[in-house]
Amino acid sequence: MSGLPKTDCLLVAVTTPVTSGYCPDSELLSARCKALMAAGADGVTLFGTTGEGAEFAVEDRQAALEQLIAGGLDPARIVVSIGALSIPDIVRLARHALDRNVAGLLLMPPCVYRGGITEDGTFRFYSAVIDQAERSEMRLHLYHFPDISGVPVTPVVIRRLEERYPGAIAGVKDSGGDLDFTEGLLRRFSHLSIYTGSEIHLPQVMASGGRGTICGLGNVMPRLMRGLFDARTPFERRRLVPFLIAGDNILSRFPFIASVKALIADATSEPAWRRVLPPMAGLPLLEEGRVIADFRRWEESLPPPLRSLYPAEEEQESRIVALRRG
Repeated sequence: MSGLPKTDCLLVAVTTPVTSGYCPDSELLSARCKALMAAGADGVTLFGTTGEGAEFAVEDRQAALEQLIAGGLDPARIVVSIGALSIPDIVRLARHALDRNVAGLLLMPPCVYRGGITEDGTFRFYSAVIDQAERSEMRLHLYHFPDISGVPVTPVVIRRLEERYPGAIAGVKDSGGDLDFTEGLLRRFSHLSIYTGSEIHLPQVMASGGRGTICGLGNVMPRLMRGLFDARTPFERRRLVPFLIAGDNILSRFPFIASVKALIADATSEPAWRRVLPPMAGLPLLEEGRVIADFRRWEESLPPPLRSLYPAEEEQESRIVALRRG
């Protein structure tokens, strides 16, 4: 498949492996992205909140994107988060990603002066980026995550940007956790790609015409997420939500990024995955062991086709046989 589907689109907000020098580990990241797509993801979003993107230097993010594409990752299946503190840095990231023909860009209002930013200020921020980038193929997705940025992306802001820059606004990622707000976006902006960042809302969002999800949980449960899309009826889709909530509850007991990385490190036997960028910290050894043990038990409760990190024993054996034959 080349490009992203117009419906039932699963984009994983991929977490970023980190070198000892606090740069993206492109080799591990490339392998992980390919594994996620093999497990059912339609594409990945790089360097968002789950990907610790704002903590990396602009040059490191650009180099990692180039290396991923050179390693065989289809740029038409990549959305790049271009969030940074300075507008010139955002513009540099936008131009670089668009030059590589990525599927789109994702941008959250910066979390600076968050207590005093008005709707007009938010509009001016996005307007400055679009004006300075000077690219007709902008394909910008507005990122609504007020818990992180402190600044909502309101319907008024979206409408003003659409009127000022026809065709530049491709969609919205809504991670606000308010289903009423998401459904309001779907009613007002049905022509845009509306993605939910709240995985438990996916059945309702899909029924209301959403394009899909850009989600952090997809890092460790892509097959379950794919199962939500592929369920034959809305009823079957809703039956999978309790599994999703139970898995999310395990990850949410401790900092999400550190928990996800601990699980990937365990499942891949690659200790480097445990690194997180300061000021975050990895999980203490005891807590990490509990998260891994609980997640393993949770995944064992899933039907075998929906298990992602720890496949059923017979599947593991078939993979070993295939490797030996290959």
